[in-house]
Amino acid sequence: ENGGEALMVDNEQIMESLQSFSEDSKGLVHSFSGKDQLNSILDEIGVGTFHWKLMVICGCGWLADNGWVQTISLIVPAIQKEFGIEDWELGFLGSALFLGMAAGSHVWGRLSDKIGRRLAFNATLAIAGCMGIIASFSVNYYMLIIFYFLLGTGVGGNLPVDGAMFAEFTPKQARGKLMVLLSVFWSVGGFFVSLFAWVLIPRYGCDSKDDCHASSNLGWRFVVGGFGAVNLLSLLFRTGLPETPAFLCSKGEISRARDVLRRIAQSNAISPSHRVYRKIDGLVVDRPELLVGDHDSHIGCSELFVGRYMKATTYLLWGIWFFSTYGFTGFNLFLTKLFEYKNIHAGSLYRDALVYSAAGVPGSLLGAYLVDTQLGRIWTMVMSTAITVVCLLFFLLVSNEAQIIAISCLVNISSMVMFAAYYTYTPEVYRTAVRGRGVGIASGLSRVAGVLAPLVNSGLLALGSGIFFPMIVNTAAMGIATVCMSLLPIKTKGRTLE
Repeated sequence: ENGGEALMVDNEQIMESLQSFSEDSKGLVHSFSGKDQLNSILDEIGVGTFHWKLMVICGCGWLADNGWVQTISLIVPAIQKEFGIEDWELGFLGSALFLGMAAGSHVWGRLSDKIGRRLAFNATLAIAGCMGIIASFSVNYYMLIIFYFLLGTGVGGNLPVDGAMFAEFTPKQARGKLMVLLSVFWSVGGFFVSLFAWVLIPRYGCDSKDDCHASSNLGWRFVVGGFGAVNLLSLLFRTGLPETPAFLCSKGEISRARDVLRRIAQSNAISPSHRVYRKIDGLVVDRPELLVGDHDSHIGCSELFVGRYMKATTYLLWGIWFFSTYGFTGFNLFLTKLFEYKNIHAGSLYRDALVYSAAGVPGSLLGAYLVDTQLGRIWTMVMSTAITVVCLLFFLLVSNEAQIIAISCLVNISSMVMFAAYYTYTPEVYRTAVRGRGVGIASGLSRVAGVLAPLVNSGLLALGSGIFFPMIVNTAAMGIATVCMSLLPIKTKGRTLE
């Protein structure tokens, strides 16, 4: 790098860091006996059996998130035969789901600060499961759209609530890496649903549009209803999980918070004579309102633009979240339709979709590894997104089934690496007081992209020119995201979330 330019960047970042420290330290005296003391206890308890069990329990919510998104791609061929819907109508289902997810994320995120993490944690997954089961009995396409919107309100709320619950039980030193590992369940959800579809839809589905009725086309209903039932069954794993200590302390229930902390320590096999139990007994909270909730709501969005480099970073992150989500959703939601246009036989369609989904799991693991290598967060996302762009272009050119599947798998792997990288980067780049707002706005823009991509892609498919225009638009969106990533001025490797 140019030495003078690097020095200027470093100097401005130092000044911004000093300002952030000054702002964040205003409440230090008041909050030390609460938030900092609680973090100290969790750090001393460390990561153990309780947290690995918690990861699986919270992972069920992340599994549901991608699982429901993936069902759309998998059931589209079957419902198109049964309901006789046109290509231009296909996008309504995906848009309804993402619209519901946007609403659920907003409502449940705020509601969990009032009613508690545990109740919201269970309610969101219950809504998704119940609405999914009802959706499987849809008598027409528009009934299916309505119930996908409703289940989206549960799924959309599940992700932030699960994330908050997991973070509030986890030591701050390990929180970042464990949150990245939690995202692996997101990929597992897609694989799980694809496995369902591969087994059920070809066996219990119509061969053609002619004389295709509900009684002869039960496969997609088994997939949707079955996954809804899996969501409800996963609630059994959540029984007995306590409320988070941070939420209990915020409501003044210090005694219950101490009981939960003792339970975590015992579950992690910490000796009864360990000093952490004395720390737990001495837990005191002077300012409970500082522990959870939007206690920095008086701080405006202008704080996201303090300094030239932070301002550039915020705008670039908005572009990254919007355009990468658009590009990936446009490809992922229409996967089976794209396979059909590539003349992949119906008998191979769901097997190939299963292979594609399986590729996402190592992609998430690879992303979790690469962000802590010499590549760091920024170059991990730049390289993975650039690979995605190249693969999307090659998808247009190849015609052999093996090549189509190989390219599709590379798209999924590189996309999962990309998501892991910027899901890690975004919370790290913002200071504590505006972190929730910064991540929340970026996430909201990704939901908007999720609503728009299915509508635009289905409209382009209806033009009758095949997959060329949809794929070009998806590729262009990913290309814009790559450029935005390469321009990010602030590196975050080595920062903690605090």
